[in-house]
Amino acid sequence: MTNQTPNFYALLIGIDFYFPHDLPDGRYKNLRGCVQDINHVETYLKETFNLTPDQIIKLTATASENPNQPKEPPELLPTYENIVAKFKELTAKAQPQDRVYIHYSGHGGRANTIFEDIKGFGALDEALVPTDIGQPNSHYLCDIEFAKLLEEMVKKELVVTLVLDSCHSGGATREISGDDRVRGGGFIDTTPRPTYSLVAPVQELAQNWQTLTANSRNITVVNGLLPEPKGYTLIAACRDDELAYENVFEGTESNGALTYFLLKALRQYGTEISVENLFNHISNKVHNKFVRQTPMLMGETDRTFFGGQSVGASRKVPVMKVDIKKNRVQLQIGEASGIKEGAEFDIFKFRTRDFEDSDNRIATAKVVELGASDCWAEVTALYGIRTINSQLTEGMVEIGSPAVYLSPGLKQIRKVRLLLPDPLPQSSVVNVPLLPTILLTKKEEVEGHRWIEFCSETETDENVDYFVSLNSEGEYWILDANKEPIKNIVSPIKIDEPEATKRLINRLIHVARYESILELDNKGANAPLKGKLKVELVKSVKGEQVVVNADGKVPVLEEGERVVLRIHNEYESNCTLNISALILQADLSIVKFYPKGASYEVVDRGKSRETRFEIELPENYQEGVDVIKVFATVDATNFQLLELPALDQSRKGFGNQEPTNALEQLLTAVVDEDNPQRNIKGVTDASEEWTTEKVEMMVKKDSSLI
Repeated sequence: MTNQTPNFYALLIGIDFYFPHDLPDGRYKNLRGCVQDINHVETYLKETFNLTPDQIIKLTATASENPNQPKEPPELLPTYENIVAKFKELTAKAQPQDRVYIHYSGHGGRANTIFEDIKGFGALDEALVPTDIGQPNSHYLCDIEFAKLLEEMVKKELVVTLVLDSCHSGGATREISGDDRVRGGGFIDTTPRPTYSLVAPVQELAQNWQTLTANSRNITVVNGLLPEPKGYTLIAACRDDELAYENVFEGTESNGALTYFLLKALRQYGTEISVENLFNHISNKVHNKFVRQTPMLMGETDRTFFGGQSVGASRKVPVMKVDIKKNRVQLQIGEASGIKEGAEFDIFKFRTRDFEDSDNRIATAKVVELGASDCWAEVTALYGIRTINSQLTEGMVEIGSPAVYLSPGLKQIRKVRLLLPDPLPQSSVVNVPLLPTILLTKKEEVEGHRWIEFCSETETDENVDYFVSLNSEGEYWILDANKEPIKNIVSPIKIDEPEATKRLINRLIHVARYESILELDNKGANAPLKGKLKVELVKSVKGEQVVVNADGKVPVLEEGERVVLRIHNEYESNCTLNISALILQADLSIVKFYPKGASYEVVDRGKSRETRFEIELPENYQEGVDVIKVFATVDATNFQLLELPALDQSRKGFGNQEPTNALEQLLTAVVDEDNPQRNIKGVTDASEEWTTEKVEMMVKKDSSLI
């Protein structure tokens, strides 16, 4: 088979059918989604890795029309004997460094221990529940045995990933009764059970268990079933005192919540997603659906989910070298991890654990040179340290200091320098020589003043974002970093106009806010939606539809022309995107213009949406630059947070709406009026949820009307 993954094996166990059901203390009800879980996992593995039947071991028990008999023959049923045998078969077959994936969907249970010599009198066994547990001579797969089976795999240096879509009752036993969506028995089984083990001699089981639990604060820490995983990765459906649910998510079939969201995320984001990123995504999905279910991630988390490769922690990477002369640091992350030039990192003090504490932050650095697995990042800002031009000094950053990836790495606070002409213009209402002091004083009185900072005399022009030019006519103009007038500002402010200095400060704040939103982009190293959104501007030319922004062109359009905005979802996986569009207009206003009357428009994979609109220019403008900024998101998101009025109009308050997801948390931070760097670094999880593309166009008055 072409493109087969030869070093990959899977053990898949799904149990819907339990016979007979009645036990002295309760009963394990039949489930409805476990076998479907396993069938979906099997399909995914075959399609993704082209696994052969020899690479997939599958045990299932499916309910049939006969209430006393499952559909499968005895040799394919997940009995205790068959489960143990298949674990051993897989361990014997796989070779060191082979990848092994184990997925269990079924009941978890608790019973009086059969290993009193190991656990002590009155102790309990946490266990996986085989299909035939209702028979008195049957046997649970107990925690001590399960741990030994996994340890044998680890000893053979297999790369093991384990998913348990079950609950193990814990403190939730009294709440399970009557809820047939829950994968746990809800009782302690006191049925006398055989005391033998097919896994290993009791002495070996005892020695292994004592070794694994020697340093655990709790005897077992994973759903009460396993010691802390060492040498393998485990995602469990819920905590010990919670419930694992199954539900109808699509169509009419039931699925386990963990399995459903796991497969959906893998299809959406691909196999190379890190364990940590995948878990952060699916655990929130599950918990949002079922408040009493919080999945757990434990064990080896510094790799991709199926163990294909190790991944450096995408949010915290170490400083490898410090180059004081060039004012830069080398970071242990590079192009192979999706890092691009211009990506930004916050660097923290060595051994920092609390990355929300700004007192631990040393510097911000921007990537200027990329390698495959490392990069050089130039220091652009220092915090709590007085140096010239943000220049590193000896000992300021230690080798091994953690760097945290910023998403989206926005530059929000802008630096401003005042340029005074010689000779100074005369004014009867302003003391012109004192303007630098007047502006500094006035800035502190204006709401949102933290968005701009006036440069010190020692800072070079390279650090300046905006220049305020005062010309010989006594007019304020705002210039960009190249000392060119800011696009779309068509009128100056006279220094002797009423509240001229306040108007100037408000303009600077407005421009800083506008450009922050204009530059808003997802540069996340693990941004799976990047490049999956295609935006076209189409107009009719001689009866034919022409894409006027092809190859990055900036079209010149006349006021009054009608054009079509066409948005494509080009994501390969079966991913529905939520689409919203802002228009950043010539008067420096920002308005959400698509869709009308709704927060977003849904676009399925491979589909497009179109909207027709008329080109407009604000009053008193002969020409200007408009930008259409289209956002695609996984979750519904409110982009009205980003709207701005036209220049010189009062800015409305921002951040009054509570964010409902990671992306809205990011957007709220972006537009925070009082603290423009609020918690930007704390929302890196948003990078998996969105992307954006923009179309720029030059708009001019209809020449026939001029």
